[in-house]
Amino acid sequence: MYVIVLIAFLIGIAVGGSILYNHQRKLRMEELKRAAAMTEAILAGRQLFVEAAGDETLLARIENQLVRIQEILDGRRKEAEKSRDEIQKLIAEIAHQMRTPLANIESYTCLLGDTVENALTSNTKSEQISGQYRQYISALEESEKKLHFLVDSFVKVARLEHHVIQIHKNECNLCKTLQDTFGQIQNRAEEKEIQFHIDMPEQAVCSHDPNWLGEAFYNILDNAVKYSEPGGIVEVTLQQNEMYLKLQVRDHGIGIEEGEENQIFHRFYRGRRVTVQEGFGIGLYLAREIIHLHGGFLIAQRMDSGLMMEVNLPL
Repeated sequence: MYVIVLIAFLIGIAVGGSILYNHQRKLRMEELKRAAAMTEAILAGRQLFVEAAGDETLLARIENQLVRIQEILDGRRKEAEKSRDEIQKLIAEIAHQMRTPLANIESYTCLLGDTVENALTSNTKSEQISGQYRQYISALEESEKKLHFLVDSFVKVARLEHHVIQIHKNECNLCKTLQDTFGQIQNRAEEKEIQFHIDMPEQAVCSHDPNWLGEAFYNILDNAVKYSEPGGIVEVTLQQNEMYLKLQVRDHGIGIEEGEENQIFHRFYRGRRVTVQEGFGIGLYLAREIIHLHGGFLIAQRMDSGLMMEVNLPL
């Protein structure tokens, strides 16, 4: 009797275990199918939806991990698309900026060739031919300078943005850096009879890279000279407070429109009031990047006439 009961008990355990095993196996297969379907959805670019949210099952953990993977992939895809769009935009901007000097080189090269051919086949006076030569060669040199400036600026922008160039800061006199910059801009200012009214102390020490920060200052001063009327005044003030050295460059030129205070720092942007003034919209962009790498900031302020550029550098 006991043997029969024991056998029946063991048979019951075996049957129950088999049923439980088959049930669990069925559940595992369903979970695997669900995980496989979610993987296929990720590969197909379809949005995932968690069905077992809040559960503590293996499927719930797998679902959450797959959703997280999809979010990461979506983020990287968007970054790649953004980078691609920026590269395409940059290529278009570079092509646009280079079109004019390249067209000038082509035109004046043709004119120079025609002049040489006419000189060989006609009795044109040598003085007239020499004058044309000088005019065309001067135009070619000017176009070459523009292309050289563009290429040099593009290289600087790329190297700064990708941190190829490092700023090497030392404790040195900012007034000396400014004085060197005035020496570089002096010729351009004299051509337009621009006067600088300068108010700064004999010494103002802060940690900076004189070469790179000098380039930022040059771009700001060049901007002030370029957009000032001939015979105008550019006011330069350097002051120090408890936290910052503040450089203000105030011109009385064409100024900017309302709402352009931040746009003028965008790469290749030129103000809506710009008409005949030459430029490529790179200088202020570079200046802001360099100043940012020094831990400072650059802002623009519209004035009744002209523009105020303010550089703040930490002490």
